[in-house]
Amino acid sequence: MARIVSSPHDLTSTRRFPPPWTIEEYNDACFIVRDKGGQGLGYFYFEEEPGRREAANLLTKDEARRMAANFAKLPDMLRKPTS
Repeated sequence: MARIVSSPHDLTSTRRFPPPWTIEEYNDACFIVRDKGGQGLGYFYFEEEPGRREAANLLTKDEARRMAANFAKLPDMLRKPTS
């Protein structure tokens, strides 16, 4: 049975992708965001050569790194506020 989530804060109660999420560079081609168990959650591909980047519609290395870093912050952003 599917669980209905009423707010983003409810997502933290049943974490399937445990924090911390880490970033690794793979093959000088992408950044991978992984959860604590090593599951790949996000892949951010880049190309440094402008002609190839435009042809493949890829990000620069810096853009991919920044996107991966922000994606890896999601567990902290969705954490329930402590009062």
